[in-house]
Amino acid sequence: MKIFPFLFSPSSGLRLGALLALGAPPSVIASPSGAHAADHETVNLEHIVVTALPFQRSQAEVAVATAVLGGRQLTLRRQGTLGETLSGELGMSSTAFGPGAGRPIIRGLGGDRIRLLENGVGTMDASVVSPDHAVSVEPFLVDRVEMVRGPASLLYGSSAVGGVVNVISHRIEREVPESRVSGTTELRLGSGANERESGGWVDVALVRTSDRALILHLDGFRRTAGDLEIPGFAESAALRAEEAEEAKEAGVAPPEEIAGVIPNTAVEAKGGAAGLSWVSPTLRVGLVRSGFETFYGIPAGAHAHHGHEEHDEEHAEGEHDEEDVRIDLRQRRWDLQGDWSGGKGLITGLRFKWGQADYRHVELEGDAVGTTFRNAGHEFRIEALHAPLAGLEGAWGAQASRQEFTAEGAEAFLPPAVTEQRALFLFEEYKAGSVTAQAGIRFENQRVRNEETKAKRRDEALSASAGVIWTLSPENSLALSLSRTERAPNAQELFADGAHAGTQTYEIGDPDLDAEISNGIELSLRRREGFVTGVASVYLNRFQGFIDEVATGEEKDELPVYRFTQAKAEFRGAELEAIFHLHEGQTHRLDLRLAGDLIHAEGRGGAPLPRIPAAKALAGLDWSAGALAVGASVQRVARQGRVTERETPTPAYDWIEAYAMYRADVGSTTLDLFVSGRNLANEEARVHTSFLKDVAPRVGRSWTAGVRLAF
Repeated sequence: MKIFPFLFSPSSGLRLGALLALGAPPSVIASPSGAHAADHETVNLEHIVVTALPFQRSQAEVAVATAVLGGRQLTLRRQGTLGETLSGELGMSSTAFGPGAGRPIIRGLGGDRIRLLENGVGTMDASVVSPDHAVSVEPFLVDRVEMVRGPASLLYGSSAVGGVVNVISHRIEREVPESRVSGTTELRLGSGANERESGGWVDVALVRTSDRALILHLDGFRRTAGDLEIPGFAESAALRAEEAEEAKEAGVAPPEEIAGVIPNTAVEAKGGAAGLSWVSPTLRVGLVRSGFETFYGIPAGAHAHHGHEEHDEEHAEGEHDEEDVRIDLRQRRWDLQGDWSGGKGLITGLRFKWGQADYRHVELEGDAVGTTFRNAGHEFRIEALHAPLAGLEGAWGAQASRQEFTAEGAEAFLPPAVTEQRALFLFEEYKAGSVTAQAGIRFENQRVRNEETKAKRRDEALSASAGVIWTLSPENSLALSLSRTERAPNAQELFADGAHAGTQTYEIGDPDLDAEISNGIELSLRRREGFVTGVASVYLNRFQGFIDEVATGEEKDELPVYRFTQAKAEFRGAELEAIFHLHEGQTHRLDLRLAGDLIHAEGRGGAPLPRIPAAKALAGLDWSAGALAVGASVQRVARQGRVTERETPTPAYDWIEAYAMYRADVGSTTLDLFVSGRNLANEEARVHTSFLKDVAPRVGRSWTAGVRLAF
């Protein structure tokens, strides 16, 4: 498609938006939408959530735990990866594989137990396979992120046993725009790695009446960053001491230490989309073509090669350096979504979503191609909302997906595999006075085929959940949710057999694994009004047949052998977020936010599970006065000393942030100026959930400044 590179050049959407804005008469340039006007709202339980249920409800009206990040908070917290962007939220952390790759972790669960969605459809990339694979979603163009913590598999599949992260943009419109042309453009600069990012979007109403419109959407972005700057040594003190002792025993000089910067962590990314949407009182439908590309380095020591003679010879000759591994990622995607409403019979509305993606990333060792990963897939889901039946309000739905995954090259630890899933589900809600009950069930069929051996695996899974929200008073409510989820093993857990450079292990799957069964319970107390608002939750999640990699004590290709096995596991924890509204006036507001979470996880025989997030606690102040908003926070991340044999403890650290934002309205245009600082104490901060915690800490003291224009 020759027009595609031009269409999605980083500045094309901005150029078109600027030309349209300058050429349009003042009467058709819209005032900022509600999304812009809400940027200075304090986080509360009134945010609407669309991910957890088949219909819109506020956070206080959903039995399971949810969080919403948008507006001002998203603008200030936005980072280069989705995992780092969300890592400050309750129960959230990141795989943190350098500045180029970071996948969200929810309550200690990651990988194929967390469902990542883009506007309700799976991302269809390879990020679930290995932590060094980036998520194919760019946070820069995101309007809001919805997070559903805990089992949420009824709508989105058994791989959502740990939770769902839904990244929402408005590439497909659902409402008639207030004006013919609207959009935003943003520029931000950062000091932590000399970051530069720019982009924006523009909507043009090609046809517009009072109740219907045909809308053209264009967006684009470009981001560049150099090597990550850090406050001290790249390697941890424990690793440096170990290397010094080994050098002493060998009678050689210790290796030269890297400090101040992590080499080979530069990132380049670009992407964009073009689409058409039709909006009318009863029918809304849109089609979007999008593209995403990123080119990023893997931190030193994270991606060594083992057991391949051709690579050993090349390294011996100095042709390639194991530290100089980069990933060239490309995805092209189609999305078609729509909904119909206004039915007067049993079915009152229909909603469908279809996505198709072609994904490819190449791992480059110097200038040579090492391994190429490809994933071609599609996903379709349809939901039918029904009229009230005996007091029940809800929806019935079906979902189908197919993914063809291949890996070719020296580190192809997975054989080519085709995974197909089919599912039927229903969700119902019943209200009786102060009590709201929500329940659902999902039946799923999964087929996995090994394209090399032609081995086939078929699983059927049945999952169910139920919850109740008891409104104690207009201000307070109590929520209890129960769930039972079955997850079929994926292709990696079944068929892996090879050296996995991203985790520095030799992985061996087991075709005879049983389905993984999870039983969960969660209790939440919520307060939505008054001097103090917030939520306190406790949860317990017990697994039968938890699938995990266990060291066999053997070595192959100079790597420790890890085999996928099953055992019982338990995750339990608590989360608290409280906002004290110290002062609320017509133009001034002062809020104190206290938050924290902790997770305890154990596996076989009560032994610790690997890479479980450390407990953290946060205190922050937010003050706003008219157009100005400022704030600061300090987060204490505790030491994580409960580790497996292969892990090392992670020291505690304090993470200090501050921000200021000023908003100016000039006619129908809104201008936001913002600056934010991270790690202001310049502490060495290592993420325990990361495979690279001993060789790649978080960024040192850094600042981000930006300007955002909405018209």
